[in-house]
Amino acid sequence: MGALPFERLARWIEARRRPAQGELTLARRNVYVLPSRAGMLYALVLLTMLVASINYALQLGFMLTFLLAAVAIVALLHAYANLTALVLRPGRAEPVFAGQPAEFSLQLSNPGRGDRQAIRLRVPGMAGHEVADVGPGSEQTVRIALPTERRGWLAVPKITVWTTYPLGLWRAWAWWQPAMRALVYPTPETPAAPLPEAFELAGDAQGVGGAEDDVAAVRPYRPGDSPRRIAWKAMARTASDELLTKEFDGGERGDLVLDWHRLPAHLDVEARVSRLTRWVMDADAAGARWALLLPGARLDSDAGPEHRERCLEALATLEA
Repeated sequence: MGALPFERLARWIEARRRPAQGELTLARRNVYVLPSRAGMLYALVLLTMLVASINYALQLGFMLTFLLAAVAIVALLHAYANLTALVLRPGRAEPVFAGQPAEFSLQLSNPGRGDRQAIRLRVPGMAGHEVADVGPGSEQTVRIALPTERRGWLAVPKITVWTTYPLGLWRAWAWWQPAMRALVYPTPETPAAPLPEAFELAGDAQGVGGAEDDVAAVRPYRPGDSPRRIAWKAMARTASDELLTKEFDGGERGDLVLDWHRLPAHLDVEARVSRLTRWVMDADAAGARWALLLPGARLDSDAGPEHRERCLEALATLEA
């Protein structure tokens, strides 16, 4: 079914007006009202009743027609008032991995004394729309979820805020562009490749590999020790619940190095990013310290959630 004339008019208005940016207070200049499909059918019925009343000189017909027309006008005022003075504020968006839905929180604030009912929000890409009721002098949080396909920053597209309250005869709406974006991390490689054997020696920036030397001693585990150095056999012999770490004759092993340039040559850019993402997650889960080497960037060796987030952001925004 083609678009109705009023719907084409709404699209024409939309094309000529840019959505408001950031925080938005709905007012006369940014709220539009047009009849809905039900409203157009209602108007057609009223017109038919008016013509019949004129042809047959029906006094009661005139009264009923004008009464129903007055109801429609009152419904228009209520639909308009249901949106005006409503305050829209952007909220938060947490990072997600590509393929997971990105969730954005939005705040609807009602500074007035009346209820705001059946406020609907729709974003391109959503399967449906969200509905919220906002009481007088209160705020309501609405969350919208958008699908993600690629790594990088995902900005919220234009949001349509509308209502057909109370009778569904009129559609009052506004457009809003909140200043929000979510960081989309790369998809971790599956199945996971084992972590590399390259380490940095303490005080040395060069990575080295090869087999480990003979065990010289064991000592209590310290945060940041590689999980490969945990002395499981020694713990089993002593029946100790305390983690023990092996030390080697060849010197102290340093931190794990995740190096873009040492990845197999057959991997393309996205495959390399995906593998490094998996290694960052695995190294963090193991409690290891690691450095990340990328084209034109180096994140020095560290550990913990903040270091993990820095590395994932660098991978998400990498342009290679």
